[in-house]
Amino acid sequence: MNSHKGIIAWFAQNSVASNLLMVGLIVLGMVSYGDIRKEAFPSMEPRFVSISMTYESGDAEQAEEGIAIKIENALETVPGIKRITSTSNANGANVQVEKETDYDLDVMFNDIKTEVDSISNLPSDAENAIIDKATRDEHVIWVQLYGDASHAELQYLGEQLERDLLAQDDIRDVSAASFIDPMMSIEIDEAKLQAYGLTLSDVASRINQESSTSLTTSLRNQEKVIRLKASEQAYYAGDFAKIPLVTSADGAVLTVDDVAEVTDTFADDSYSLARYNGQNGYGLQVLMDKYGDVTDMVAQAHAVVDSWHERGLLPEGVQLETWYDRSTLITERLDLLTNNALMGIVLVFITLAVFLNLRVAFWVAAGLPFIFFGTLYFMTDSYTGMTLNEMTTFGFIMALGIVVDDAVVVGESVYSTRRRYGDTLANTIEGTRKVAVPTIFGVLTTVATFFALSNVSGGLGTLYSQFGTIVTLCLLLSVVESKLILPSHLAHLPTKKTTKKGIAGLWGKVQDGADNGLNWFNEKLYQPALSATIAYRYAAVLLFITLFIVVMSLPLTGVVRVGFFPSMQGDTVSANMSLYSDASFGQTERNLLRLENAALEADKQLVEEKGVSASGMKSLQVTASGDQSGTITISLSEDKPYTLDELAARWTALSGNLEAVKKLKIQARREMVDAFRVELKSIDDATLTAANTAFQDALENIDGVFGVESSLTPGEAMMRFELTPEGRAMGMDTQSLSQQLLKAFGGEIVQRYLRNKNEVKVRVRYPEEDRMDPSDVMNTRVRLDNGTVVPLSVIATMTPDVQQKQVVRIDGLRALTVSASVDSDVITATELVNYLNESFVPTISRQYQDLSLHFAGEAEQQEETQSSMESVFILALISIYALLAIPLKSYVQPLIIMTAIPFGIVGAVLGHWSNGLMLSILSLNGILALSGVVVNDSLLLVSRYNALKEAGMRVQEAVIEACSSRLRAVLLTSITTFLGLYPILGETSMQAQFLIPAAASLGYGILFATAITLVLIPALLLIYEDVAQLGKKTKDAAVQVAG
Repeated sequence: MNSHKGIIAWFAQNSVASNLLMVGLIVLGMVSYGDIRKEAFPSMEPRFVSISMTYESGDAEQAEEGIAIKIENALETVPGIKRITSTSNANGANVQVEKETDYDLDVMFNDIKTEVDSISNLPSDAENAIIDKATRDEHVIWVQLYGDASHAELQYLGEQLERDLLAQDDIRDVSAASFIDPMMSIEIDEAKLQAYGLTLSDVASRINQESSTSLTTSLRNQEKVIRLKASEQAYYAGDFAKIPLVTSADGAVLTVDDVAEVTDTFADDSYSLARYNGQNGYGLQVLMDKYGDVTDMVAQAHAVVDSWHERGLLPEGVQLETWYDRSTLITERLDLLTNNALMGIVLVFITLAVFLNLRVAFWVAAGLPFIFFGTLYFMTDSYTGMTLNEMTTFGFIMALGIVVDDAVVVGESVYSTRRRYGDTLANTIEGTRKVAVPTIFGVLTTVATFFALSNVSGGLGTLYSQFGTIVTLCLLLSVVESKLILPSHLAHLPTKKTTKKGIAGLWGKVQDGADNGLNWFNEKLYQPALSATIAYRYAAVLLFITLFIVVMSLPLTGVVRVGFFPSMQGDTVSANMSLYSDASFGQTERNLLRLENAALEADKQLVEEKGVSASGMKSLQVTASGDQSGTITISLSEDKPYTLDELAARWTALSGNLEAVKKLKIQARREMVDAFRVELKSIDDATLTAANTAFQDALENIDGVFGVESSLTPGEAMMRFELTPEGRAMGMDTQSLSQQLLKAFGGEIVQRYLRNKNEVKVRVRYPEEDRMDPSDVMNTRVRLDNGTVVPLSVIATMTPDVQQKQVVRIDGLRALTVSASVDSDVITATELVNYLNESFVPTISRQYQDLSLHFAGEAEQQEETQSSMESVFILALISIYALLAIPLKSYVQPLIIMTAIPFGIVGAVLGHWSNGLMLSILSLNGILALSGVVVNDSLLLVSRYNALKEAGMRVQEAVIEACSSRLRAVLLTSITTFLGLYPILGETSMQAQFLIPAAASLGYGILFATAITLVLIPALLLIYEDVAQLGKKTKDAAVQVAG
């Protein structure tokens, strides 16, 4: 029999094959689940290469001219570079190169290395360039040592702990932010040196001569080998103290200990502070590369901590714990996904069971495990290599309502066909075939949009579009499920209604009530409304166009707010503080301790207000690794009596104005890139400074903008020395003077050696109390070539001066950057940039003609992503048109069907407005996805209309019959899609908030577009027929006239 040929018929007749296919893929998915990497949030693709060179010139401009400009010039011909930023200071230069979005970082790295290595005119006393490319370093967990112990004790324990962590299979990178390089400090007493007729250089050379890893040889003969060794490397303070400096004729030995104090300490080049929960701390941060799995790494870190406790490795008074565990984020997301998916499945099942048939509902819902586990299988590294993260789990939630659409249509068609023509296998196959073409092409239109979405480029755009790939995989598997597996399950579906008792009888009455209700809606409400729309079709179309214009004006007028990147809740509250470059590290410490106390007070106040007894804070970490900057990070306890936002607001209020602070940013929101950053470039430093001040003033006066920071640094105080004629006459030269000042106050590093894998620097210098004030410098004594010691003031004059601390260049021009954070409840980064472009930028551009400005940060990412989204949207529309034109065999009907797209957007905007949501990139992603979904119902209607018209039915009757007969399928597909998304729309948990706009776009867009499909599409079909008839009459009239 002809109807029993083809792949659909073969699977329908071979239920064993379809069941094996279903179970096989589910098992593969279950097995694959363990192989899929998990990360909390998808990480941005690394995009930087940095070149750093140490050049102790003492002058930022000298480093700029000697290093930065030469490197910039060498890189001019390297392809794939988007931006070059160089920063020069007294200690050298760093050049950061950013790649174009789609360019290969490895290729660019190799090209840069080749060019930098070929530069031949760099300063001779500059160290070799260190070239690094950025890697993915995502936070996993903090492993924290703290207690009543010194930094030295904690660092010693920390190094052992770090070795144990790195010994684990999955932990490959551990960052010790509190680690300070060990240093052997040899502080010389100048009076004793003079008494013994020695110099700092004498001490340095003797240390090098007596402490070294000397070359050795051996005495060899036929009997034995004896190693000959004359000296040993000194390792500890006692070893260095015993080094002989002078040995007198009578055998008396003068050692280092006699003229200096030797201390085994830590490098004090920059200020360092590490505290945790009010005590000294030493934190180890476990980081994840692109191959890591956050849940496995956390489990291994916990195992190490548990092992330390069990083995009793901690001294008395020292504690060890973990905090800020990012794996909880992904497990919470997976719980959220599971709960929402189950709720969605239940709602979809109930809807189908009520309006169709309990067995149909069961088999449609049973297809979801096949689709979801099949998608997990194709997420493995063998196929797409995706991870389970916030975005991909959202993809599953989004897919839930969409993937059942074609199964619902097939189920409804099989049910109707069997009910009308009899419960036979042939009718099951016929019911499937009847809708096979429109549903396959319907799914392909949806695949086209989601596939286009998964190809959005732009750093952040790529992150927010990952769910497109997941939905694409789900949709392709849904075709297999609905055409090959579902028909075999419905091959023995009973549709004859029999009188039953008990629960079955009660359920039958519910179904009859639903059937009668749907028929009543069709006959009493829908058909009269449809007839009226058809009768006044031109007025109806005009009304819909007016509605479209009114709704689309809502975002333009600010009624619906726009913020391109959504504001995402962070996992911790952090305070980042930086001070002006002339502030002391003592001021930094005082400010950090004030901030710590303010945080504790904020916690105390909030806990009292909430009526809770215990503190809401689990961890409070204070760190500083520089003279003018520090960070405080707070994570909340599990019960979280208050929110992170509440703590951030109260903490900010209690912190007040701290002395010498350049920037203080307290926030509980996650920033992937700077919310706002503007780059100012000019050849004139005066223009830069003036424009920088103007921008800062403008931003300070805008509500919702905080943490305004400029890269402009005040000049650095400097004492400039110049030799007097008398000094030169005494035989002193500038180089000798520089060397003596460097050794006396900076300290000469006379040796470096390895001890327990750490490099130890041996530094010889004056005691700390002799090198603290400018007066100490003027009172110092210098040695002439003949050994005579004279005061510095005798041979040189001192002039107080100021020099530039750093010079920043962007793409070959001197530059400054101004950055800020925004409170998106008040103003978004998008709104801020638009406001500045309208009200401020034109004025400043006219005022400073030589100023070039560029909005970076979110604005730049938005520009890239928006451009890419426009391209993929156009591509998706072309694909949709082609996929509609092929089955319909028409050029015009696809355009009629695609009118549902703009009205789907109307529904999405109305959904945002009614729920008080902000339009963001996720909203746009939802709208883009919507384009492929909303045409499916229209395709069903038009396909049915064409079939009826071909069967000889009049146009108007064919339109009404097509709409009435497809009403159940159209309503069910739309309602199931909405119900699949409904749980996420009603979700109150913080981690779901930023996903809601995408769900709102799709959910409300589909509801609105369904109404449009059922009313506007029929009107447009008849208008098309009117135009066709008019064209035919005109043509006939023309033929008659010609005849």
